[in-house]
Amino acid sequence: MSLTAAQLVKKLKRKSVLLLCHENADLDSFCSAAMMQRFLKKKMINAFIGIPSHINEHAQSLALREKISFYINPNLPVFNVVILFDFNHLEQMGRLGKSFEALMKCNCFEVMAFDHHVPEKGSIVHEKNAIISDKCVSTTQLVRNFLDIFEDSEIDFLNCLGIMEDTGHFLVGNSESFESFSSSLKNSGRSFAEVLAFTKHNLKEDERIAFLKAAQRAQILKLGSAIVAVSELSFYQGPAASKLLDFGAHIAVVAGQEKNELTILSARADSEFKENNKFNLMKHLFVPLQEKLGGAVGGHSGAAQWKGKAGVGEVKRVAIEILKRRFN
Repeated sequence: MSLTAAQLVKKLKRKSVLLLCHENADLDSFCSAAMMQRFLKKKMINAFIGIPSHINEHAQSLALREKISFYINPNLPVFNVVILFDFNHLEQMGRLGKSFEALMKCNCFEVMAFDHHVPEKGSIVHEKNAIISDKCVSTTQLVRNFLDIFEDSEIDFLNCLGIMEDTGHFLVGNSESFESFSSSLKNSGRSFAEVLAFTKHNLKEDERIAFLKAAQRAQILKLGSAIVAVSELSFYQGPAASKLLDFGAHIAVVAGQEKNELTILSARADSEFKENNKFNLMKHLFVPLQEKLGGAVGGHSGAAQWKGKAGVGEVKRVAIEILKRRFN
């Protein structure tokens, strides 16, 4: 979508606008929406931040400290335009997804999206109404690029938070992301320590136990040049996969079943290994996995997730088969 910030302002004039984060909104999703809200407010456009039902600890803390208001389970029919931030699939809306889908089919509102994940078959918004680039490490970086020369210290601070979180404190990144972070940090007037304070994660006891279980249950595979760890957890699949990278895996895959009986598979890839081997989680693992098992996928080259109806054992088996074909 070739839309400029000025064109977006013109498009949203006299419209009721919802800036919608994904379920269990993290800093990247929430900060992206807050950046856009702040920009639109300066242009005399009122926009409201919506959360399907849950917001994570870091994003909630930011909202309280920076006095950023948001609405849980927003009343969708009152809006003319809904803009999605950091997601592009109904599965990521939780229970709000059903009513959203019904209203969207009735053309009750226009839907747009800002997302740094690769679009796929089940995406809500395609190129016509989306600003998407998987070259950005966070959606905040994408939004900051979109706003271009618009100057605002708070917007720059929010960009720093989104980049810091979605890169795992720069475990992944590229020259553009470092440039964006450095420029925004300078323009924000904040210190690096302040950014760290907002993104620091103190492990809870249940997280510590979950990560230890993931390590204990891990199946370790040597596939060509790749050391792959495959494990199983009922929750914290993504963070657990990140921890398995810390323990030495090049690729970590963690699967588990939710209470609604849907299976989640999260994976992480070591940044150096990924670049040296031209490996992309979405392209080389998750797209083939979706072709084989259906379901919904989202993510980028170093971090991705699949969600669907196949059993945990089958998902792990198919994922291993795909990785074997790639590296053996």
